[in-house]
Amino acid sequence: MRGQLFSYDLLFASVALVALLTLFLATTSTVAGQIGDAEVRADIGESAQNAANSLLRTPGDPSNWELYTINESGTVGLGLASAPGELDQMKVSAFFALANESADYNASLAVLGLTNQNYRYNASLKALNGTVLSALVAYPTTASAHVASVERFARLNGTVVIFKLVVWDE
Repeated sequence: MRGQLFSYDLLFASVALVALLTLFLATTSTVAGQIGDAEVRADIGESAQNAANSLLRTPGDPSNWELYTINESGTVGLGLASAPGELDQMKVSAFFALANESADYNASLAVLGLTNQNYRYNASLKALNGTVLSALVAYPTTASAHVASVERFARLNGTVVIFKLVVWDE
């Protein structure tokens, strides 16, 4: 009788151990997925912030980039500012003339630092009353799980405007 009781104890302990191990592995997998997702969201948010800072605080490099074709070897940075927070009309016009999937748009991704995870972006410039002044229209081709949006105030021709940059991964 004593041998049978020991085997039942061993069987019960084995089942309990397997159940705990399965629970541990399932939880670990879920947590790892959530951590990976949070890292991608943080990266896309940081990339959007950096791109918006570059666009609104600098004139770009070279400072007359709007006169040339955007390329990764000659254009180091895109900027819309004539001074921090003050937008240059020619640069704004050139930036918002970029078409989705054009060579300039694709080159601008690298220049803005949006190269990770196949990032894409769109941008808009609105008056305070909500009127759209300019828009660079690009939309996700698939349902994107990670989207970051940055809105900043700036001045264009003496008028306060809202610049919005939306970045997502495809």
